[in-house]
Amino acid sequence: MKAILTLLFLLFIASTILAFGYSTFKNRQHKTLCNAFHEKFGFIPGGITLAQAGGIFLTFQKDIYFLCILIFSKNNFIVRDVKSEHYDFINSLPKEMTRWIKIKFSLLLVSVVFLLAESVLYYIFIKA
Repeated sequence: MKAILTLLFLLFIASTILAFGYSTFKNRQHKTLCNAFHEKFGFIPGGITLAQAGGIFLTFQKDIYFLCILIFSKNNFIVRDVKSEHYDFINSLPKEMTRWIKIKFSLLLVSVVFLLAESVLYYIFIKA
């Protein structure tokens, strides 16, 4: 059992490093997306600007605005405060310009799943 826990922990560490590495590697695409948004609307949402200033600590937070628009429908509760023209603009962008956001958060989700699996197994088999 300890070998499985160790493997899950190592997979968690590896996937977390991969997720942060991918995020750093795709920073240019983030800036391109922000520039396109700025050219169209004349500003960048405040949450994105604040998260950009947070560096690596907020590396995933800076793309949450775009991710929510990409995965939720227009009338969803999560995107209720997003202006209709912002929503339409982000969803009208080519998939090549936004696909990396979904990949980035998928890698983060894999990390979280490994951490949760390791934690659950630990509490069921070791702690009990």
